[in-house]
Amino acid sequence: MLKTRALVAVVALPILLVMVLIGGWLFAGFVFVALLIGGDEYMRLVRQGNYHPPEWLIMALIALPVGATWFEHADWREPGLALLLIVAVAYVIWDMERDKKEQKRQPVFDAALAVFGGLYIGWLGSYLIAVRMLTEGAYLTIFLYGCVAISDSAAYFVGRQWGKHKMSPRVSPKKSWEGYVGSIIGGALFGALAGGLPDSDILNFGHGALIGLLIGALGTVGDLAISAVKRQVGAKDSSHLIPGHGGILDRTDSVFIAAAIGYYYLTWLVM
Repeated sequence: MLKTRALVAVVALPILLVMVLIGGWLFAGFVFVALLIGGDEYMRLVRQGNYHPPEWLIMALIALPVGATWFEHADWREPGLALLLIVAVAYVIWDMERDKKEQKRQPVFDAALAVFGGLYIGWLGSYLIAVRMLTEGAYLTIFLYGCVAISDSAAYFVGRQWGKHKMSPRVSPKKSWEGYVGSIIGGALFGALAGGLPDSDILNFGHGALIGLLIGALGTVGDLAISAVKRQVGAKDSSHLIPGHGGILDRTDSVFIAAAIGYYYLTWLVM
């Protein structure tokens, strides 16, 4: 398993790096496709729990923030979301009325699950594109990915070596508080080192350390969120798309949180 994971990483990481460096529509399209696949994974996961969220609503809630971000029309977000919620309510009513046999359908729960999944994946995922569109966007995007990778690795190795106190035994039994501390320290150290690079006019040692610390501390929320969904429906991975790694959601759960944290930290406190 570790060999497979390593081989996939060796192939995938250079491709991801090239996409980030090229940027533009190629990176935006790459992210958009990945988010749509993640939305499909989420829908299939939830269906294992005998729910049937409308796929069109999940995909529309992903496309809305991505389109608003890429075309630089932030004003599309709120009215677009309001429209989709109104349409979702109409769909719920129609779905209940068409179920003449009352076969225990749950259209309200189905729509709520679609809204949660679409917003979680689409709204947070769109910040990947937003960060890449900033000044020094390629560097900042790679920086955020690095914070996630190092904090995750630190959590794994610290938890494996010293982990004794379970952090969330019902959702993710292997996570420990010791590993969580390792994640915070690892993210902060990497952030400080990468943020202090002399070639950057955006970040410095202090800002880099704080961003890395926040990602190490809060990125775990994204990891546990997808784990909670999988745990509730009895699934191990979101899909088998990536050999040895699971699905898109298994690899991007912490990245979504990191992108949002990085974007708002940078735009509010740095730029």
